Amino acid sequence: MFSFFKGGSKPAGGGGPTDEVLLDGAALGRVMQYFPVGGKIQFYPEYRKEILLDSVVIAYIINGEFIYSFVDLQCDVKNGSFSFEEQGTRKLFSKIKTFNIVLPEHTQSETKLDYIRREELLKVGGLVPGNAITLMAEQRRGQVPVLDTTVKKRAVLKDGYYAKQTVALLEVDATSLLLTDQRAHMRLQTNIPAQLQVMRRGEYKNLTATMVDFSDISLRLMMEDDPGNPVKVRASDDLVISFNLPGRSEQISLVGNVFRIEGESVVVMLKGMVEKGQTMRLGQIDVLKIKAHLLQHGKTNPLA
Repeated sequence: MFSFFKGGSKPAGGGGPTDEVLLDGAALGRVMQYFPVGGKIQFYPEYRKEILLDSVVIAYIINGEFIYSFVDLQCDVKNGSFSFEEQGTRKLFSKIKTFNIVLPEHTQSETKLDYIRREELLKVGGLVPGNAITLMAEQRRGQVPVLDTTVKKRAVLKDGYYAKQTVALLEVDATSLLLTDQRAHMRLQTNIPAQLQVMRRGEYKNLTATMVDFSDISLRLMMEDDPGNPVKVRASDDLVISFNLPGRSEQISLVGNVFRIEGESVVVMLKGMVEKGQTMRLGQIDVLKIKAHLLQHGKTNPLA
């Protein structure tokens, strides 16, 4: 065990009660396989896919012990344990009470965001305690590993390889690990009539447009010229975009925020979807389903 935090505090999970619920070592082993120490990742906070940042996994904390490297990972599905070799020593974890992924608090990628996304990042926060953080690892064989985590705490390392560095400790939901098809991150060029709703003076106003491309984080609309309708879309408007898909009888309704307007072209960053009158998270599976149906449309093609 190590105490690497200023003030002598221990990392999350050290010295817990003996009756603490044990974690599934086999599931965590899969997480380690796809999100290894030293591996480059991307992440976005609070399900805001448009705020995509770069980072790197610098360590794990397993039962309060920092792990900076490992080789020869072996998982035992039957008893939920795993073992690996670290610097010539074989380590076995059979009763796993806590498991954290450690990321540096800041990366240079924040400075690469445009003004609007920097403002959004300030609003939702990045690696701050309590925030949901979705991790995406490097693509493997056309699939992108995606993992849901939550920021447990931030702290300054007292010593070790990253002494005086501020880091974020992420609690991992190992059951959320998903290998998404690369198509989920591909833009599709399409031509689908869409109905829009925008709030004006406390009332929803209706507009019509054509959805001309779609991706997992955004879509682009071409607004229809309607001289009889004085309502116009403005930057930062919240929209509800509804459309029908080939092969589906019900309408799809997505929620988004206007990111950019160029003439009649409107780019909308997606924030969620409407189900039974409630705004819900737009998950990777939802995106894949929408794309699968869009690809059945004769005027839909992948964009480079």
